[in-house]
Amino acid sequence: MFGMTKKQFLKKSKNCLKESGIQLLLVREIFNSEGKGEISFDDASNNVDKIRKNLEDIFFKYEALKPPSKCKSLQLEIMKTLIILQDVLVLNSEYIILSKEGSKVEGQEKFEKSIDELENFRNKFRKLSQKVDLYLRQ
Repeated sequence: MFGMTKKQFLKKSKNCLKESGIQLLLVREIFNSEGKGEISFDDASNNVDKIRKNLEDIFFKYEALKPPSKCKSLQLEIMKTLIILQDVLVLNSEYIILSKEGSKVEGQEKFEKSIDELENFRNKFRKLSQKVDLYLRQ
């Protein structure tokens, strides 16, 4: 069995980024609701867990791809970026746990760190999306 062509891999990469973008929007919605106090900790926790599971599925499907050797670095770059979003979700879960326990200051620090890391993810995500789009146009 032959491996994927570069074009096939780039299309799969674009699809992975599209699916991840949807999860990003859901995360931002939760963060906005948390920041405004519009969502309970239990609801936020359930939503974060669902997003985490979706993101794991996206990651493992993408990781299983067998790209051409010249595209391996792109695959690793996308996977590292997805890990950043996973870390954001972990930080937010820690914020929820600390807030439930009444550790407001520590919880707020985790929340702020999760927002900073989310911004880091968004910047890398945007650059990767542009890179994949550019490669697909060639």
